[in-house]
Amino acid sequence: MEVPGDGPPPVFQALAGRADLAAYGANAILLFALELHLRIEDILAVAASALTDGSDDKKCDLVYVDRDLGKAVVAQSYYSQDDTTAAAPANKASDLNTAVTWLLGRNLAALPDRIRPAAQELDEALAEGVITSIDIWYVHNLPESKNVRDELDRVQDTASALLRAKYPDVEIDSVTTIEVGRERLDEWYRSSLVAILVSDEFRLPITGGFKESGDRWEAYSTSVQISWLRDLFNKYKTALFSANVRDYLGSRRSDRNINFNIKETARAQPRRFWAYNNGLTALVNDYHFEEDGEVLVIEGISIVNGAQTTGALGSVEIADAEEFAAGRVPARFVKCSDQEVVRDIIRNNNSQNRIEASDYRSGDAIQERLRTEFDLVPDAEYRGGRRGGELDLIERTPNLVPSGTAAQSLLAFHQDPNTAYNEKSRIWSEDNIYSKVFSDKTSARHVVLTYALERAIEEAKRRLLAVSEADRTQLQVRQVEFFRQRGSILLLVAAIGASIETYLGRAVPDRFSLRFRDNISPHVAAELWRPIVESALSFVERLEPALERTLKNKERVTEAVDIFGSLVSATRQANAAIFDPFAEAVVN
Repeated sequence: MEVPGDGPPPVFQALAGRADLAAYGANAILLFALELHLRIEDILAVAASALTDGSDDKKCDLVYVDRDLGKAVVAQSYYSQDDTTAAAPANKASDLNTAVTWLLGRNLAALPDRIRPAAQELDEALAEGVITSIDIWYVHNLPESKNVRDELDRVQDTASALLRAKYPDVEIDSVTTIEVGRERLDEWYRSSLVAILVSDEFRLPITGGFKESGDRWEAYSTSVQISWLRDLFNKYKTALFSANVRDYLGSRRSDRNINFNIKETARAQPRRFWAYNNGLTALVNDYHFEEDGEVLVIEGISIVNGAQTTGALGSVEIADAEEFAAGRVPARFVKCSDQEVVRDIIRNNNSQNRIEASDYRSGDAIQERLRTEFDLVPDAEYRGGRRGGELDLIERTPNLVPSGTAAQSLLAFHQDPNTAYNEKSRIWSEDNIYSKVFSDKTSARHVVLTYALERAIEEAKRRLLAVSEADRTQLQVRQVEFFRQRGSILLLVAAIGASIETYLGRAVPDRFSLRFRDNISPHVAAELWRPIVESALSFVERLEPALERTLKNKERVTEAVDIFGSLVSATRQANAAIFDPFAEAVVN
């Protein structure tokens, strides 16, 4: 994508440098925004499933459903080649009214083919109560404007009314419309580079505390009123967490969900909050004391540990204002001007987020071994659950094998596409699932084999969508219809994995032993998979029954995969010229 004008702002320079997003045209800016804001490790995998395609998308370019975060994003994008334009067209913002009406207000059977799978996935997640916040974005590269804001306010009203009518028993914390224009994109971009975005001064009454200092840092530990944190969140929102790995994640009505429990304690027992809560850590530009030490004055703030506490307090309903004001929370304010130390502070204080289930596995022996083995794989970097640095979201590591996508491809290949697609965090958080795919039998070269299969399928989908609708054959039309279904890519990984003995023409007693004969890069491996994937596309129509309810019906998945396997077996002899070279390249 070309960036308009001379000397574009840094955020657009960064976007221009993202060759991996260029193929998505005007949607590149939308994907970049999603990646920056939600800290998505593998935006290409998200693009493969979340983008809608074609002209009949009902004004909706993307529907992203993240069950782990409890968040859905519905978005429309616009990219102007003239960066002198004063504002983005407001009618594109009003188009989102059409989008939410189709997604939330229509019977699924009445929806066009292009948008129905996205609406179905969103409907299932909402009905199950796993979505607690919905963001509706208008993403563009121009200045933000009042006209667009006014249109988005109407969209918010429409979405809220539709949700109340269709899901009356589901508690949704927030429905938010956001104009992600030049200013917002710049803020999200800077939050990936700069630790502290909120630079205001704050005066905090304190009842005592103590100083600490170390190698190039100093800090003050005390406690603050929970009412101050609540006001802080409601004023600054996500800018408050510019140094945090995740923003506030929302809360679900579940005893296992820490954010919901935080809200309940603050609402019903605020005087116990200090004793129940671990507190927060915040970076500040500076701090000093006034009024004989009874007032702590801080300059600038970014919360690096405690985003969930702060966000939960920001959305709590106050039963008794005076009682709520008596609640306090432990807090430590850290001052540091050394950027290397700041990065380490951020990294080490962000290991607590429960939603990043892979964090708990990043140090285990299996992941350590896989990282060592991947050092010998050409053109591949595997972090094994470890998070990358703040620049990774901007300057995407071209050879990165994302831990999440690798785990999903492993689980799907080994016949659990439902968990791989719908509950991917369970791969890392639950021992029985983790041990299915990460054990002493799992090698880096086996990960390359399964991961490359998923990438080869994603590329096959992109090639199909690149064919104009007028030029698509009947077979290609059916294949595109299959790929529009949510979960289709991982289902095809599972189907090909189930038929691997047919493809290889030999028994495979242990499928974890499968690897390519040569130690090759994931990119080269994907090219080896390409003819297998192309041949498999002829049978994907038979997999579609498994995609009803997005892979949740195990019997249908098994039946569809079995039928697919029968067709592959029946055509084995006819496809020998395709299968045999692949079989020669794979050993077990």
